[in-house]
Amino acid sequence: MAGYDRNNAQRTGSFRAADVVAIGLAIAIVLVYLPVRNFDFIRYDDEKYVTENPHVLTGLTAEGLLWAFKTTEIGFWQPLPWISHMMDVEVFGLNAGAHHLVNVVFHAMNTIILFMALGTLTGAVWRSAFVAALFALHPMHVESVAWVAERKDMCSGLFWVLAILAYTRFARRPSVWRYLPVLCCFILGLMSKPMVAALPVVLLLLDYWPLGRFSETGGQRTFGALFMEKLPMFVISAAAALVTFYTETAGRTLTVVPLSGRIANAALAYALYIGKMFYPVGLSVIYPINVTIALWQICLSVFATVGISAMAIWHRKRFPYLFTGWFWFVIVMLPSSGIVTFGAMEFQAMADRYTYVPYIGLFLTIAMAPPDDWLNTTAEKTAAAAAAIFIVIVSMAVSATQLQHWRDTITVFQHAVKVTDSNYVAYNNLGTALALKGIDNASYAAFETAVTIAPEYKTAYINLGNLLMQRNKPQEAMNNYQKALSIDPLQPGAYLGVGVALLSMGKSREAELYFNKALAIEPNNRAALHYLQALYGPRGEK
Repeated sequence: MAGYDRNNAQRTGSFRAADVVAIGLAIAIVLVYLPVRNFDFIRYDDEKYVTENPHVLTGLTAEGLLWAFKTTEIGFWQPLPWISHMMDVEVFGLNAGAHHLVNVVFHAMNTIILFMALGTLTGAVWRSAFVAALFALHPMHVESVAWVAERKDMCSGLFWVLAILAYTRFARRPSVWRYLPVLCCFILGLMSKPMVAALPVVLLLLDYWPLGRFSETGGQRTFGALFMEKLPMFVISAAAALVTFYTETAGRTLTVVPLSGRIANAALAYALYIGKMFYPVGLSVIYPINVTIALWQICLSVFATVGISAMAIWHRKRFPYLFTGWFWFVIVMLPSSGIVTFGAMEFQAMADRYTYVPYIGLFLTIAMAPPDDWLNTTAEKTAAAAAAIFIVIVSMAVSATQLQHWRDTITVFQHAVKVTDSNYVAYNNLGTALALKGIDNASYAAFETAVTIAPEYKTAYINLGNLLMQRNKPQEAMNNYQKALSIDPLQPGAYLGVGVALLSMGKSREAELYFNKALAIEPNNRAALHYLQALYGPRGEK
């Protein structure tokens, strides 16, 4: 199982089996994900990536391409997903179903290329097929596929598996010309999502098993030599990490959760990710972070993670697939563990979408675990095949059910508040979705629930104020805006809201002050500029 014998594969008909597997994987993905053609955009980053982004809405233009390569909007540098969204708008306009189907096509390509890469690496066609099927159909991956804003997962996943496929060719006969495709795929992956920075470490793990390039495993290379071979990639990874940290933290508060709470959450998150791989229920777009985790939970999670890691290292010669698969998961998941958080990560303990690439390592460990001598007889092989098929069918059924919660913004957040506790961010987003549909009473209740759970959650106060303004209750609205400002005085939306409330009460001079405060924080605030122009003419002059 150390390598893939092309001639033997041809003799045993593995290529024919591989073709059948690839077609079967594509059909299974279509069966599960075809309903997305009728799904809507989700008002939770989809508006930032597509529906309200002026650069994307113009389609594929020279100006848009330049912007995609220069911007760090929504955090990190990700030009390729931006260009992908622009191409979608160019071809499909704002047909949400078409945008969703493009994600499905990406996912199908990623799955088939992953199968090809693993088959080439291990020579174990059917075990590789099982890994690819789990990757294709696991319920934890529904979020990445069904959410248009997660196109970055699709793009980065594509270049990740392409890089591994190219690396298998390089490892068999190293040369500069075979190294270049690996390096190019790596760079293109980094242009999609910073998570790809972990790829050089995973390639070292693959050198250990199944490639067997280490001297310890019968190869002819030392760790130092293999590390130096990947030094250009490590240098690029370090640069990408620094750029990501800078762009994510520039002008932002790094986190509102203390370091001790983040470490505790990360320890528990690893255990929860493993648990949800085996028992994927209660899946949510947001899992609220808990800074008061019980000590026994932290200790148990740390013990399990450290224990498995120690076992993987100690028994690496006997179970090399455990060593590679386990550390693939641990290392690739580390940037998303929550130890360093910014942006939306401040409010969530974990996320299904973070498992898109890391889970491959765990799937690989499971698929390779049964020894070959357990599968000697026809009965044993039949039983193993039946068990694998059963797991795949169950995964399809659970994924199809989970997919239905992604029909639109309301269904996403209704499900989130149903399956999680004290999820104030989900309540706030549900309130916003309901308000946009004109369901004011339910919207108001959702916002009220959000601030009851988290009295310091400024966004919900601003949304409450906006809703009260729609009800023509400016004084009550202003009270909520002022609460938001007492929590965070750098909220342009709250200053804008107070200004609008004062304007509706006939206090234009006071309103002007608040519009200017909004502009001082956000100079391009279009709403504030509009109100000032309405007050003082086209140039905002008195």
